[in-house]
Amino acid sequence: MKTYLLIFFYCFSAFAQEEGINFLELAKMLIKDGQYVRAETTLKKIEDVDTSDRSVYESLWGVIELQNKNYEKSLSHFDRSVQLGIGSPEEIYLYQAEAALSLGHIKQGLSYIGNIKSKEFKQEAYYIILSELNWRNGDKLKAWKILDEGSLSPLYKNTLLKKKFYYLLEESLYQAAYGIASDLLSESSSFNDVLAMASQFRQKGEYSLSLQLLQTLHLLRPEKELVALEMAQNYLAKKESFSAALVLEEAARVNPSLSFEASELLRQVGKGYRARYLNMLIVDPEKRLKQKLSLYLEEDDFHSLKFMIPQLKKQNLLENQGIRYAVAYSLFRTGDFEKSVQYLNAIDKEGLFEKSIELKKEINACKESKWACREKI
Repeated sequence: MKTYLLIFFYCFSAFAQEEGINFLELAKMLIKDGQYVRAETTLKKIEDVDTSDRSVYESLWGVIELQNKNYEKSLSHFDRSVQLGIGSPEEIYLYQAEAALSLGHIKQGLSYIGNIKSKEFKQEAYYIILSELNWRNGDKLKAWKILDEGSLSPLYKNTLLKKKFYYLLEESLYQAAYGIASDLLSESSSFNDVLAMASQFRQKGEYSLSLQLLQTLHLLRPEKELVALEMAQNYLAKKESFSAALVLEEAARVNPSLSFEASELLRQVGKGYRARYLNMLIVDPEKRLKQKLSLYLEEDDFHSLKFMIPQLKKQNLLENQGIRYAVAYSLFRTGDFEKSVQYLNAIDKEGLFEKSIELKKEINACKESKWACREKI
């Protein structure tokens, strides 16, 4: 379907050029639809602009440069548009304020946005930009009142509450910020928004507040693996690895995609038996085998590791010299000296090469006197 739309667009553009259809109007339609790249291409086709259309032409270029983050160029285009006498410049003032804010020109931004008088243009973007300009100008109380005013409209309420949350976080008013996050939960705000807030609490070291939010999210959406991962990150940040492992172990029962992370944490905290169970649920064969190898090595289960060799060969994992050395060592520990040496002979990586030479010495010593290395095999 997209292919047909693209063909239609290019055919229409070619037709427009041939028939003299107004590219300015076409660019305006594309910008309204969010097709900024195509709008830019269309505007570049315009060679001569009528004096009466010049203001619109400059304003369209201003929007495109704003989207391209060329803020200085954007302001130049908008300034020319206003000077040329656009019919209703208030929308342009908002764009100018946004560009000035992005450049850090706070006083200039306040000057631009102060020109907006009509209620028609006092929408969500207006309140966000105006509050941010005042906040950065040091007038934080005024910024907060602007958000209060905008929040009276149910259409903007959730977005402006999010803005308040980040202002409170900036001021280290964490309990108040948590209250905002709770309000957003009751307002059925975006799941990802509240999850992001929980993440912000974690990054600020407010693990308790983060976990309270996450536990509520988990009750609402138990199938969402991102909640479990964020909870685990909180516990890991608190140096509570076992708690993190338990969270992921439970989550893996609902989302097998978390089996690797859960198994890995259980392995790290010494819960090998539980880690092996989850290891069987890992879909990715390479991840599963590498982790299984680590589990056997940690438990000195060299006989089980030996039976993994065909699977490791099938996945080409023996090309990894670290894994090759682990297999050679396991074969040595089970008394299969000849095969161990075969694997060691293919190791030439620095660090492992020296270890393989030492292991060969031990193998030779065992061959000469088996009773001398009973404790090693």
